Amino acid sequence: MSGPIAATCEVKVGGAWQGVTLKEAHAKHGGTDKRCPSCHGRVIVSGSYSGPFKLILSHRKNHRGCPLTPKSFRGEAWPHPEALA
Repeated sequence: MSGPIAATCEVKVGGAWQGVTLKEAHAKHGGTDKRCPSCHGRVIVSGSYSGPFKLILSHRKNHRGCPLTPKSFRGEAWPHPEALA
């Protein structure tokens, strides 16, 4: 079963979370905290270098309650246990 693919994440700019594209997060906010737009867990943005280049959003710690992680999602969404505020 295929799940949703994240095209954005949130970065902390000036003390507030802002939604940005993965491309912008990767290029302009490399050292900034990033969080998942769905569960607010800490994420990283990395590139896939095999085949066409694409950016991928990955949780630092797996979370079964996030619909953006289809391999581990268990059908009910809830906030990450270590959510960034």
